[in-house]
Amino acid sequence: MARSEVLPDWIPHEGVESLPCGRWWDGVRLPTFVGMRVVNRLRKHSGPIVQDQVAEDVTWLVPPGAADGWEERAPGVDVLRAPRVVAIPPAAWCDGPWSGAPATRWLIRPTTTCLTDPPLLLDALGHILPARGGSRA
Repeated sequence: MARSEVLPDWIPHEGVESLPCGRWWDGVRLPTFVGMRVVNRLRKHSGPIVQDQVAEDVTWLVPPGAADGWEERAPGVDVLRAPRVVAIPPAAWCDGPWSGAPATRWLIRPTTTCLTDPPLLLDALGHILPARGGSRA
């Protein structure tokens, strides 16, 4: 992260905090093994991603309401809305388990907004997740 970037003030400074969906963002969660395929598809177009290495899932943050209806369009995705929460780590927590880092980390570092572009994420999900009936979207 560039030193000139100002991060959102909702990112905790010490320790993981469970923050509410619907205020700053909603979450789009997938199992890590599927999420990594989406990351590969998005590449530099992915926004920051929170990874829970114990639960083995990854969560993108999108504007509130932007992922409404995605469960039907992208089967297997878990859209997190109010009143659900996302465990958010401090911005510096980006190391993997091999370094003894905490289980919740940023897989992709936080940025000024921490949001992923919803149409780009939905398009990537459509290429990775099977459509209804078993074929790819």
